[in-house]
Amino acid sequence: TDSEVRIGFIGCGTIASAIATGLAKQKTFHASISEISVSKRSEKKSQALKEAFPDLVSVEEDNQRIVDSSDIVFLCVLPQQEKSVLSTLNFQANAHTLVSLVATSKLDELALNSGLPPNSIYKMICLPPVAELEGTCLLVPKGNVLLRDLFESLGGCVECVSEKIMNAMMIPGCLMGAAYGILQNNRDWLVKQGVPPKDASYFVGRQYLGIIKDAERNCQDPQHFDQLIEEQTPGGLNEQALLNLEGQGMFKAYDTAMDAILDRMEGRSDGSISSA
Repeated sequence: TDSEVRIGFIGCGTIASAIATGLAKQKTFHASISEISVSKRSEKKSQALKEAFPDLVSVEEDNQRIVDSSDIVFLCVLPQQEKSVLSTLNFQANAHTLVSLVATSKLDELALNSGLPPNSIYKMICLPPVAELEGTCLLVPKGNVLLRDLFESLGGCVECVSEKIMNAMMIPGCLMGAAYGILQNNRDWLVKQGVPPKDASYFVGRQYLGIIKDAERNCQDPQHFDQLIEEQTPGGLNEQALLNLEGQGMFKAYDTAMDAILDRMEGRSDGSISSA
C-alpha cells in the first residue's frame, strides 16, 4: 500500500548510497518507508548504510531477495551490466516498480529485459547531494505521484515529458566538474597573488555559496537569471568581467561542451571536441 513502502537497491555505489541515505533521513514523504534493502557491493558503502540506519537497512548478497522484499526497485549498476543483471531477476508486474539510475538506460529496453510492463518502468537521475536532501531529481515518464513525492523528499523533482528532454536536462549536471574547476581556478589565482591557500579556498567556497543562494532563491521564475545579470552596475567590475569572458568565447565553449556531452549520451560521437 501507499502507506508503507519497501525500497530496494540493486548495486550500492555512490548514487545508490546517496539516495538510500536521503530516503532514510527525509521526513516529508507522505508514506512510511518500512525497509531499505541494498546489495552488498560495494561492501564499504552497504556496511556504512547498515551502521547508520540499523533499523531500516538490510544488506543482501542475493539480488533476487532484494526484489522479493521491495515494492520499488532501484537499478544502480554499470551500463554494461544492465541487461545481464535484469535478465537474472524475476519481477512481478502487479507488485514492482523499477527505477533505473543507469544514465544510458532506455525505457523500452528496460521493459524488454525486465519483463515488466511499460507503466511500471521509470528512469531517474540525480547527484550525490540527495544524501543531504539538497538534490533535484529528474524523472521520466511523468505521472507517477508516489515516485514524484518520494523524489521531492530528496530536495526536488522535475518530471520530464520524454527521454529526449531528460537527456538534455542531464547535461548541466555533467558540468559539476567544470563548476569545481572554476572554484579551483579562482583559488589558484588568489594563491598566485600571495593569498594563503586556506584563506583562498575558504573565501572562494563561501563567496560562490552566497552567489548560488541568490540564484536559487527565485529560480522557478524563468527570467530570474537574466534579472541578476541586469542588476550588475553599468560600467562596474562585475559587468566588465562578464563582458571580457563573453568576448573570449566562454559561453560558446560551454555550449560546444554541452553539445558534445549530449552527442556522446545519444550515441552520435565519443564526446570529444577536436582542437582544430
